[in-house]
Amino acid sequence: MTHIDTTTVPTIWFKTQRALRTGVQALVVLVPVANLGAGIVLEVLKGQADFVIPGWIFVVLNGIVVATALLMALVARLMANPVVNAFLTRFGLGSIPKSAINS
Repeated sequence: MTHIDTTTVPTIWFKTQRALRTGVQALVVLVPVANLGAGIVLEVLKGQADFVIPGWIFVVLNGIVVATALLMALVARLMANPVVNAFLTRFGLGSIPKSAINS
């Protein structure tokens, strides 16, 4: 395994804030998309057959959305780890451009 030099990649500021922002971004996008999508599907199904979905399905759907947002926030926090960030920077996916590192 290759040693990753974390001294040349600057430390990420506000690691937890970045993770929280990722979680909020996921909720802002996923809650409306999931609920509108499920509502449209239900209306189509109702039009084709007298199809009734219990209300708790939306609670479960939103629980899945929240769990997804939490997982995304956890991954964002993990990516803010100096070793992981240094590794990602090698591929141009870090917090700074690969060209900004003094090799």
